[in-house]
Amino acid sequence: MINKIALLPVVVLILGLTGCTSNYTVNTKSGDSFISHGKPELDQSTGMTSYIDLNGDYHLMNTNDIAGMTKI
Repeated sequence: MINKIALLPVVVLILGLTGCTSNYTVNTKSGDSFISHGKPELDQSTGMTSYIDLNGDYHLMNTNDIAGMTKI
């Protein structure tokens, strides 16, 4: 019983942190817009930006093609 009570704050903390991920709108120079789940990541060595869309699919795009990103 004591273990379950001690585990409850940890479970609440984990559930709270998983909901804190913000979505971003990625705007390209060609005028397209994409919504990413979480902040897109830039790989300095390849010059590519990766992001995961709202469906959970992984995408890569050239960083030079990105006009801007907005947190939503």
